[in-house]
Amino acid sequence: MTLAEAPLFSVIMATWGRGRHIAPSIRSVLEQDFADFELIVVGDGCQDETEATVAGFRSEKVRWLNLEARCGSQSAPNNAGIAAARGKVVAYLGHDDIWERHHLSSLAALYAARSDLDFAIGGMIMHLPAGLPGAQVTGMFEGGEAQHRHFFPPSSVSHLRSVTSRIGPWRLSDEVSAPVDMEIFKRAADAGLAFASTGRISVHKFNAAYRYLSYLEPSSEEQDAILTAMQAPDHAAWIDKVVAESKACNAFMNVQFEDYSGFAPGELARRNLIRRGLRSVETVALGLGARIEQVPSHCALDWNDEPVDGIRWSKLNPAPKFLLPFTAEDPARLSLQVYHADPAGLRHLDLSCNGTRIKVARDKLFTNGRLWRATFVCVVTLKP
Repeated sequence: MTLAEAPLFSVIMATWGRGRHIAPSIRSVLEQDFADFELIVVGDGCQDETEATVAGFRSEKVRWLNLEARCGSQSAPNNAGIAAARGKVVAYLGHDDIWERHHLSSLAALYAARSDLDFAIGGMIMHLPAGLPGAQVTGMFEGGEAQHRHFFPPSSVSHLRSVTSRIGPWRLSDEVSAPVDMEIFKRAADAGLAFASTGRISVHKFNAAYRYLSYLEPSSEEQDAILTAMQAPDHAAWIDKVVAESKACNAFMNVQFEDYSGFAPGELARRNLIRRGLRSVETVALGLGARIEQVPSHCALDWNDEPVDGIRWSKLNPAPKFLLPFTAEDPARLSLQVYHADPAGLRHLDLSCNGTRIKVARDKLFTNGRLWRATFVCVVTLKP
């Protein structure tokens, strides 16, 4: 394809803060079994190594754009990508999500079969962090009414490029109460635009909102792992198994639109910034010691948002993270009070700090008749 030839698909990937870890997502686009596409990677005012990572692919199919000022959501990058797009159809891919090789070919077949179609949706598995069971499956539907109830994350969504000229662009997060992706797709459904599903799983989503503080220490381990798994001979059977399990645990087609009218514009976006570690945290130099009180906070799947009697209880993630809002030039002594209903649960504690595993010592067990408590002590090296 030359620049004079418009492709069928313009793939838009909005990005910020992923740096070199965007590479697996780009690979999943370039390895598609359908070649009639361009990929437009749009930085939201990126100042890291993202541009160099994109350039490293040395592909004429890939273009890099970078906004002068950061928007703080995918809205402005998506609008810029659509404005630069040459394809008849726009397809989105999150910078931490992965496409199966047949994603674009499945969408193309659906558009070829439906001349009235505005939106084509691919089936998606929404993976939980740390390999937790219970992955959600969405984008698998028949008929033309699902779009009024169900939300399809952008990585599963494609639409005619003309759609935004008919219903308007992506709106900024401080202009709407709902998440920006829910808002535009609900607007499209309410406008009567036609939706259809490929009926095939072709997208793997690794939701940053489920991965507490994920932007503080970016990683692409999950993305690399799924790209490797896609090469296995039993991969299709594994997909079928995940879908069956999602149906068994009521996680199939249960991602639905909600009523966000009670939230102030931008409020949910600000909460997501906290979960992802994108909200700036004021750090202080550690002096003679400090105590971290447990206060309400938005902790995704790592911790319950609300402490109970001063105790922060763990949630689903077996390896939860906690932010230490201090800086120090010298090693620091960290003391953690840990509670458990079963004393066996307090035999040992595995900890790492800034990627380095640390040695932990435990004192005696105490009980109030209902809960057991132990204090674990270690020495950590904080970032200066």
